[in-house]
Amino acid sequence: MEIRKGKLLHEGKTKKLYPTNDSELLIIHFKDVLAPSPGKKKTTVKGKGAINNAISSLIFQFLESYHIPTQFVKVLKTDEMLVKRLEIMPVMGIVWNFATKSLNKRFGVTKGLPLSCPIVELFVKNEKLKNPMITIDHACAFGYGTLEEMQDIDRMIRKTNAVLKSFFERRELELVDLKLEFGRADGEIFLADEISLDTCHLYDIQSEEARNRVLLPDEAENMAKIYESLKDRICA
Repeated sequence: MEIRKGKLLHEGKTKKLYPTNDSELLIIHFKDVLAPSPGKKKTTVKGKGAINNAISSLIFQFLESYHIPTQFVKVLKTDEMLVKRLEIMPVMGIVWNFATKSLNKRFGVTKGLPLSCPIVELFVKNEKLKNPMITIDHACAFGYGTLEEMQDIDRMIRKTNAVLKSFFERRELELVDLKLEFGRADGEIFLADEISLDTCHLYDIQSEEARNRVLLPDEAENMAKIYESLKDRICA
């Protein structure tokens, strides 16, 4: 069946979501904009949407080869992918392999320090509440997921992190941290949304300053070149 795009269903900071003529499928369109930081204007980065689509598509397919279920179905256009329609869960997971600014601010650990084991944290996706951190107990008590679902999510986060650490290391990159979102369909949990340069930070192993600076600095004039360079390394 030929897939046809419907009217805009939802528009976020960096993506648009469209229904299709198949009730079980949706289209994600990646926009050429950076997620705006507080107090800063929206910034356009030419080609960013296509780059994130290419990276996310590749990574989702790679994860599927390790039996990690994802929302991804196929690439439709350079900046669009076809995905399963899921019931998106109001919980996101973040995993850290290095001490970032966030961990430094909260715990006083040295910024850039490699962690002896990954740190996994769960957060409620609610910007009005400033995305508060929660435990598995909170998620179960508040009805965000069952105990079994939350345990599945914890295992998926840790397995995805382990698989992607090796994936990036083969490309002379180190995975600093990674944000993951989830959805459910037919009683199964899937990785959802995207895994791209918008949802992770990377250190360049080739750089002498590897642990002093994260790739993708907040310099709009250099973003297009950095995104393109990283896509070439990741998708090679």
